[in-house]
Amino acid sequence: MSEGLIHVTIVTVDGEDRVYEKGGIIWEDGVITHVGDEETIKKAAEEKGTDLKDGNGMYLFPGLVNTHTHLYQDLMKGMGSDLSLEDWFPKSMAPAGAVLKARHVEAGVKLGLVEAVRCGVTTVADYMQLQPVKGLGKLELSIAREMGMRMVYGRGYRDIGKKELIERAEDVFDDVTALKEEFEGDGMYRVWLAPAAGWGASLELLKATREYANRTQTPIMMHMFETGTDDKISWERNKKSAIDHYEESGLLGPDLLAVHSVAIGEKEISAYARNGVSVSYNPIANMYLASGVAPVGALKKAGITVAIGTDGAGSNNDNDMLEAMKFGALLQKTFHKDPQAMTAGQTLRMATIDGAKALGMEKQIGSIEVGKKADFFLFDPSKSPKSCPVHDIVATLIYSGDHKAVDTVVVNGVRIMEGGCLLTANEEEILQNAQKMADDLVTCIREG
Repeated sequence: MSEGLIHVTIVTVDGEDRVYEKGGIIWEDGVITHVGDEETIKKAAEEKGTDLKDGNGMYLFPGLVNTHTHLYQDLMKGMGSDLSLEDWFPKSMAPAGAVLKARHVEAGVKLGLVEAVRCGVTTVADYMQLQPVKGLGKLELSIAREMGMRMVYGRGYRDIGKKELIERAEDVFDDVTALKEEFEGDGMYRVWLAPAAGWGASLELLKATREYANRTQTPIMMHMFETGTDDKISWERNKKSAIDHYEESGLLGPDLLAVHSVAIGEKEISAYARNGVSVSYNPIANMYLASGVAPVGALKKAGITVAIGTDGAGSNNDNDMLEAMKFGALLQKTFHKDPQAMTAGQTLRMATIDGAKALGMEKQIGSIEVGKKADFFLFDPSKSPKSCPVHDIVATLIYSGDHKAVDTVVVNGVRIMEGGCLLTANEEEILQNAQKMADDLVTCIREG
């Protein structure tokens, strides 16, 4: 059955950045069949027998693509504040990860997805880097399915670190294979490999990762160069720079999403470009942990796709992509003392179509075009004093965006939020249980 909207301003983020000020859209079986001016859409709807709903003058954007987060960390907001990465992980995240139970992951993932939906996100790349108990991948993907969120699930693993978190490569790959068989196929869910970081993975594990990736066409995401620790550890262990170590291991490739990429220079950027690596820029986490500023301009100049991520709430304190877009643009402007360093339009592309490219999904999502999935959100500035009034709607979204103004979210043609009300989960119960499970997690840390 086809559905449609008219009386909306459509910001397509297509190759020409077209905007239909009096526009409309029709979709069927989760796919956009028509997009254009109101009269064209009315005519198409009449021919197809499509019922058109009135968008009441709202603004329609492609769904935002969050290319990096750790949803379980939504229980950890406010934990580990005012620490560097090197202190934050062992003092805050590792102790929590060692005692993490399925009930904690369930609560954190649900809370994180509620927050994502309310910010206009339709695709989440979740990097579940800690797997202290079995079955967490199936649990998380099942929750995403129930809530209607499109997800790329990064199955995390390591073979260096706390004994509770170390796994055998064979067991990891068996789990990835099982998850792919159960959840992949309809385009809503994809399973990736997610080795924790260079300092948490041996050369043997990186090589095994690349072998499995090539054999099964499974992409890879990894924390890379978040700080100078990658190089420091690599020189100590391997007697060479981290980028040389990564390239020689076979890790680098067009199926690799390098998360963070802050402590890099010309050599690393050249290696990324040479191997077709994409980057997830996580500005708030980089500021929170005082890690530095990713060279977004230099990466893009080298032809590298750069997308945006929130990172987990443990190093961000939320999963707000609207906030990440604003901070991401302002950080680049401030660092370079250049107001054009990262414009509103560039930022929107990074959070939509470039996010889709980084995840290998640009043919399915990331812009409002015929043939792509009906993933979008409706934005109503009149519902938020922060977002009202409007002079330039893209600037409003990036610099004045507010979750209160996100009215409706559609994923794969299905409304998962409408009129500001979540339709696929009980938000009140999720919020109440999140506090209960956060307290329970702290108790487990103290007892464990």
